[in-house]
Amino acid sequence: MYPFIILCGGLATRLGEIAVETPKCLLTLNEKPFLFYQLDYLDKNGAKDVFLSVGHLSDQFYDFVQHYTFSNINIRLIEDGSEPLGTGGAVKNIITEINSPCFVMYGDSFLRIKFKDIYNAYKINLGPLVVIYKNDGMYDVSNVHFDGEHAVYNKTNPSNLANYIDYGIGIYKKSDFKNTSGSFDLSLVQEYFSKIKKLQHFEASKRFYEIGTPESYEKAKEFFINYDT
Repeated sequence: MYPFIILCGGLATRLGEIAVETPKCLLTLNEKPFLFYQLDYLDKNGAKDVFLSVGHLSDQFYDFVQHYTFSNINIRLIEDGSEPLGTGGAVKNIITEINSPCFVMYGDSFLRIKFKDIYNAYKINLGPLVVIYKNDGMYDVSNVHFDGEHAVYNKTNPSNLANYIDYGIGIYKKSDFKNTSGSFDLSLVQEYFSKIKKLQHFEASKRFYEIGTPESYEKAKEFFINYDT
């Protein structure tokens, strides 16, 4: 299994007062931080090496890894540094030091998917792979549609044909980040490979739960009431 990078450095502006003093992925749901549920799921589903990309209120992540332990995963914290890197820059900051492709996921999304299936679908000699879900506009704005067999990804200006959404996990290798700047959004990498028809895709069958807004945070709370840790 490839290493995992989890992007945990966002400012959580859409959550407002809920996340002023707490990083978004450390907000509690039923007495446990959201990040606990993510890592617990990774721990039970084949992950070994996990890199947490942290920035905003990073000291709280050091407290988290001291307090919570997992059986099978090795966790490392990587700080963004003094300058904002954006999601793309944060991945580049880590992946250029790793000699294999990496799974990349967001710290505010809980994904019910078999990582081994994504791993097996990925072809290392092509571009990055993005996992998509048939959203039809139900859970945030759809940003992927198909042009024949090719997935067309556009977060910046999604087509009105878009009926799939970026699920929040993909596989990348360091060569995917050639000619990128120091600070940029990861979607620019996906959009570039989409334009040259080298963006791989894998379709998820179960919806994700995310905590990016107060409304979705409340929905996630309901879901985790019955989550078996």
